[in-house]
Amino acid sequence: MADIIWFHKYRIIHKLGQGGSASVYLAEHIKLKTLRAIKVIQKDNILHNQLLKEAYILKNLKHSCIPIIYDFEEDAHNSYIIEQYIDGQSLKFYRQQNPHISEHIIIDYAIQICELLEYLYSIDNPILYLDLKPENIIISNGVVKLIDFGASSLKKDITERRYSLGTKGYAAPEIYSGHTPDERTDIYGIGTILYFMAVNCGYDAKSQLQNSLTKIPYSKALRNIMSQCLRFYPCFRYPSIKILKKKLLELNHNNLITKKSRESVRIGIAGSQHRIGTTHLSFLINSYLYQNGCKGLYIEKNPADLSLSIPTRYQSIKIKNNVYQLYHQDILPKHITDITLLKTSYQYLIYDYGILSEDSIDEFLDTDIKLLVCGGKEWELEFTKEILKQLHGFQDIKYLFNFMDGSQFKVVIRQMRNLLCYRVPYEPNPFQWKDNKHTKEFIELILHSH
Repeated sequence: MADIIWFHKYRIIHKLGQGGSASVYLAEHIKLKTLRAIKVIQKDNILHNQLLKEAYILKNLKHSCIPIIYDFEEDAHNSYIIEQYIDGQSLKFYRQQNPHISEHIIIDYAIQICELLEYLYSIDNPILYLDLKPENIIISNGVVKLIDFGASSLKKDITERRYSLGTKGYAAPEIYSGHTPDERTDIYGIGTILYFMAVNCGYDAKSQLQNSLTKIPYSKALRNIMSQCLRFYPCFRYPSIKILKKKLLELNHNNLITKKSRESVRIGIAGSQHRIGTTHLSFLINSYLYQNGCKGLYIEKNPADLSLSIPTRYQSIKIKNNVYQLYHQDILPKHITDITLLKTSYQYLIYDYGILSEDSIDEFLDTDIKLLVCGGKEWELEFTKEILKQLHGFQDIKYLFNFMDGSQFKVVIRQMRNLLCYRVPYEPNPFQWKDNKHTKEFIELILHSH
């Protein structure tokens, strides 16, 4: 690394990896005291120009799970791409440390990969990733992140690729056959990742028959998805990432409603300010659970004491074991604090904390699924910024933005950096709704890690 001493900006810590085309180093920015990843590409490498496209591609991407490119340098011998260091462990290392990954985690990670690829396809100048492999996928507190865009290509430039970059066991057959890659090439890559998570090795389309998948110790539905992704000819695979994600969500949904657990899953819902919609969201989720055969209990922790008005407003309400039953939802009032016996009766406990406060923050952070409802309007941003300061460092919180359209949400997520953000769909009646595709997909997404 003597050649990059002239940077005078970075202190090299250690080598992160060595590939056939480039070396990657972990470095510290001396003045900013922040970590960077520096990719070194030798200029005499036949793939030099192809690999430099990574810098061009990354500079236009703004996603919390994709590295930011900070700089590009070169000298007489090498080119250097300086980018954000993505902390976490590679999927390859994660699999080595976990001899058996549960099916719901496999599906969860695959859905997240689909979402990342959907983002790449949705931007003004769509990108094909083309190099899905365990080393390029980072797991950080259950969140999937994508690194190394050296083999990626702008969709419009795909026919100009001079070299077939791919990794044996993960690259689709058409990468090597001279046929033009497309979205279905990345779908094959997802199939190999599913296969890797299941059996801890790559998939060779030529030597491994499709029926070998029947021996994999997971559900038939997951094996079927894997099989269709891994078809040798692209025309037999899923035609789009969107359709593949839908299949994964459906499988995840089926696993959700058949979930059998002795311990209830605790969902914590809090807000950055008053009247931001935590109670509405709580009932919306509970209604979804009821519609799909799960038993959920709404537990009021909200200082507003909303449940006090329920018995007077609804004269015919049923009360059993101190639990109100309204529109097929079980509601536990705030004044009932002992829920020991109730825990064994419900698969999901939904805690509505209202505005997040010093009194509730520790309990909120102890829940299994943490949902924070925030505001993105100009007059709400100060509340959101203040709550972000309090929660700095906690990676498993999902930030939900209410009362905004898609264009407003895009502006907000650019400021949220590495945080998991979702837009809450409009649903006027949280008690009585059904057949709303967007609402169902939203709830499945925020619950799919469980």
